[in-house]
This record gives sequence, structure tokens and C-alpha cells, in this order.
Amino acid sequence: MRPDQNLFDKETYVARHVEVEELSVKSDYLIRLQRFWAWPTVILSFVGAGAACWQLATVGVTAAELVILVVMYMVVYLGLTVGYHRCFAHRGFKAVPSVRYLLGVLGSMNVQGPLVFWVSTHRRHHQFSDKPGDPHSPQLHGVSLRARVAGFWYAHMGWLFSADLTNTALYAKDLLRDSAMRSVNRFYPLWVLLGLLIPVGLGVLFIGGVDGAWRGLLWGGLVRVFIAYHGTWALNSLTHVVGKRSFRTTDHSHNISWLALLTLGEGWHNNHHAFPYSAVLGLKWWQLDISALVIRTLEHLGLAWDVRTPMTTARKTLAIA
Repeated sequence: MRPDQNLFDKETYVARHVEVEELSVKSDYLIRLQRFWAWPTVILSFVGAGAACWQLATVGVTAAELVILVVMYMVVYLGLTVGYHRCFAHRGFKAVPSVRYLLGVLGSMNVQGPLVFWVSTHRRHHQFSDKPGDPHSPQLHGVSLRARVAGFWYAHMGWLFSADLTNTALYAKDLLRDSAMRSVNRFYPLWVLLGLLIPVGLGVLFIGGVDGAWRGLLWGGLVRVFIAYHGTWALNSLTHVVGKRSFRTTDHSHNISWLALLTLGEGWHNNHHAFPYSAVLGLKWWQLDISALVIRTLEHLGLAWDVRTPMTTARKTLAIA
């Protein structure tokens, strides 16, 4: 048994053996609701990316628009990496209630699903990574070129439109018992709307008028969501196909340095799968992990504590020479 096995088992939050048949919710209503959100948000992000390309080719983009994009992306995506992922899905650290709530709200603004849905899906992914039961593995569709392409597509975004909806009562009991997190989850549409209205306001403030409102929405809203989508989806697809491996794991997870920059540290994916409980994914001095820097800052300010990292013995045991 590897040194961190007991901690890893706790991250699934399922105290018994789980049959694959139990993983999904058998509810036509919930499946329709999932698709109701998935189709328009994904399509709208592509429309926004197309509109941004048209603007770049015709009238160009101003510095103000790029600043709105970068600031909105950094702040909101940290809600996903620090909040949804490391705080809620893996309990890599503890934080004061106000910080937890804010992280949940910011995470929701990425339009990648309500908190309970996202966390449940991710915990299930770790329990069955690249094996039957994994909700978005590229490795389960065959070995031919056509099958590998189909698997990559499914892992990247095709899984969003499938009828396989993870059983949240099985994988997110802790969040369902938390009234504050239930509140974050319940008001998900409001947080999505807020994530689009804020860049509209920034556009009016720094560019001015209706044109400024549209440009703020386009770059700080739609383009931001498009980039965040493909950054996260690449973690599901690309990092389970190519990259470098620093640690032995039972799946096909890899590290991709350029993706770590885009996803604020999440691209150190093999590190993450080796030590899923760790709040720090950049385990070497040169592996930039912006999300970990934010967590350490919160810890320094007394707003976070019990920041977990893998033991030296665990690193040495799983390290690939």
C-alpha cells in the first residue's frame, strides 16, 4: 500500500465499495436539466470566441479589454482551482466561512456547473481514473486511431452531453450537509449572471457607453468562459494522453507545463493524481502553481489552515527515477 493510500481513500467520501451501477443518477429530469445548461453555455462561449476573432480582424482590441479579460480570468478561475477543486473536492485546506463562500461563488462564475455537481463528478473521476466508471476518460474507447480521437473528444467535452450524471448523494454528502454550500449551489444561476454582469460594468467604467458594455461582456465574460472551459477540459483530455510523468499512478495522468500556466497550477496533473489531497500541485521549485501561492497567502493571513502537502516518504516512494 502506498504511503498516502489511506488519505486517498478518504477523498472519495464513500465508506464502502461502490458498484459502477450506483454511480449515476437515474433521473430523466436531472439529465434534461444538465443538458439544458450545457448546450447553451457551451455554444454561447464558442459564439463569443468567434465574435472576438471577428473584432480582432476588423477593429482590433483595446488594452482595457485585455485587462478586463486577464483580471476576470485570474480572479474567477481561482474560484475553480482554489475553491471548487482544492478546497471543496479534495479538502486540501480549511478556510474561514466567508472565504469558503466567496470561493464557491467565484467558482460558480466559471459556468462549469453547480458546486455539488462539479465536486461529485471530480471525486468520482479520481476513484475510477481511466477505468470503467470514470466520467470523462479518453482511455476507454479503444486503441484504433478513430477510437482514440473519439475518446479524446468525449473526455474534452462530449461527456457533458451524455446521460451519465454522477450521484451527488453518494459523492458530496459533506457539501449537502453544509447549509452555506447548499446556498452557493442553489443560487448557481445568480452567480453565473453576476459573472457576466461584472465585466459589463467594468466595460462601461473603463471604455464607456453601450459599446463598452458589449466589449466588457465579450472579453471579460464570453471569451473568459471559453478559455476557462478549454483549460479545464484539457485537464480531462490532454493530460490523460500526453505530457511528462514524475510519479507512478494507476492512471494515465501527465504533467503539462504550459497548461499549468493557463490553469493556474492545475496542469501539474500527474502530481495531483499521485497526491490528490495536496493543496499544492507544483511540487518542485520550478513548477509554478499560482493557486498554491494564493492558498499560502490565505494561510499567512490566518484565513486558511491545515494546508496539506504530501510527505517526503510518499514522494520518494512514488517518484519515477
